[in-house]
Amino acid sequence: MKKLNFTLFLLMAALLVQTKGFTQSSAIGIFATTTEYLGDLNPKRYDVYKFKSVKVGGAISLQQYLNSSFNLVEMVSYNRLQYQTGMKDTGVSANFASANVMLKYKFNNGYILGENSFIAPYVTGGGGATYVNSKAYFFDKNQGVITKGKTVPNLLFGAGGILRLSDRVGLEYSALYNIPMYDNWDNNTGGKNDWYLQHSAGIYFTMAKAKDTDKDGVSDKKDKCPNTPEGIQVDSYGCPVDTDLDGTADYLDKCPREAGTIEMKGCPDTDKDGISDFDDKCIAVPGLQKFAGCPDTDQDGVEDSKDNCPNTIVGTPVDMNGCPVDADGDKVPDNLDKCPNTPSGMTVDINGCPADGDKDGVPDILDKCPNTDKGISVDEDGCPRDSDKDGIPDHLDRCPSTPAPGTLNGCPVVKEEIKKRLKFATRGIFFEFGKATLKPESNAKLDEVVDIINQYPDYNLRLGGHTDNVGSDENNHKLSQARVDAVKFYLISKGINEERLDAMGFGELKPIATNKTAIGRSQNRRVEMDLYLK
Repeated sequence: MKKLNFTLFLLMAALLVQTKGFTQSSAIGIFATTTEYLGDLNPKRYDVYKFKSVKVGGAISLQQYLNSSFNLVEMVSYNRLQYQTGMKDTGVSANFASANVMLKYKFNNGYILGENSFIAPYVTGGGGATYVNSKAYFFDKNQGVITKGKTVPNLLFGAGGILRLSDRVGLEYSALYNIPMYDNWDNNTGGKNDWYLQHSAGIYFTMAKAKDTDKDGVSDKKDKCPNTPEGIQVDSYGCPVDTDLDGTADYLDKCPREAGTIEMKGCPDTDKDGISDFDDKCIAVPGLQKFAGCPDTDQDGVEDSKDNCPNTIVGTPVDMNGCPVDADGDKVPDNLDKCPNTPSGMTVDINGCPADGDKDGVPDILDKCPNTDKGISVDEDGCPRDSDKDGIPDHLDRCPSTPAPGTLNGCPVVKEEIKKRLKFATRGIFFEFGKATLKPESNAKLDEVVDIINQYPDYNLRLGGHTDNVGSDENNHKLSQARVDAVKFYLISKGINEERLDAMGFGELKPIATNKTAIGRSQNRRVEMDLYLK
């Protein structure tokens, strides 16, 4: 027994040492305990709360606040248990010295019940170790030792509740199922570890005085205004006194006996202009701070009482008398005037710029062609632009960079002799038999085609490839396209822009002679070329 008491003393001392440095929410509990046997000897294994053979023990708990829902709890217990069978000739007597650590879930967490509720129920669970001494009852009424000084793991779980008497003191009850991980302490190995139910009732109290950060006499836990400046008079909730109930505390209220607004530091604002009546020279009319509460209706920066033009359009620059500024005297205020330096006497439009009837960007006073259609590019005189100076305006000129006076479209006409040269050149284009490979003797004629194309930079060249009817339609079409592409690539290699070349193979679809004779077929095998405008 001395060894048991010494072990219990060491466990309690170890936990008490941990109390150093606890926060204000940490607490200690002191309890009386009693137990009920739930082992193999009890035929009604879960028949609890009968309190037969009551043996009183004790427990001490320490708990640390983790958050609003959870506390960490350490508990040392000394529990005494006695149970007799129905025949009262067999039974078990045991003592348990336990040290356990548990996690407590609190229902007064602000979600289910308020944190400061009078009743604070909880559930808990955890584990630790228990030191067991047990004896058995025999038929001859003598007791014999079953277990002497055996330390085994222990699991426990249960529930309880606290009745709060004050911020620091409360009454606590809990019922904890203990499961020593050893089946033979009751002298019966029934295949399951034997439980006992520990009832604990006692008192708990916090280990530090409730914190009062702002030193206003109201603990932080109850203080709805925990950062009140020191020395300020507060109410029972820890908030500064507000005599006129206007939302501004007396120590900040310039008018503590007259209800006002927070923005006005507790003073009234009759005209709701953001300036307290005490500072407002125009109490009945909303005004501006810079005019001591008096209005500026047209928002031009000149107080109404000094404004000679009180209805100026908002945003208009004004002079010292509040009238619109018009630097060039064209009767268009400078803030709307897109041409603020128009010469005096010039006719202007609504934007203050010189009138431009045809909207070509040249003022009418300088426009030699004042009726030019909208969208037409004009020169500095306001007349339709003629880039190549051929007398045909760009908007009508299909070749605006090439002079062609006297023509309708502004493009030079392809001369007949050029057309003949182009047609003649195509007769000198030869390919390897049945292939799309150009023969070297074709180069001279193709170079002549390049020269012709360069003479007419505004024209494109249409290339058409043709074959005779020897072979299948599909093969003839592929061959004609391949040959006309070969010509196209040669021209590109000589510097002709690909975008100016349009190559199409027609196969045998467009003969110019009969395919029944060798001469006719040779004429049908050809590449035709034609200049055309973009």
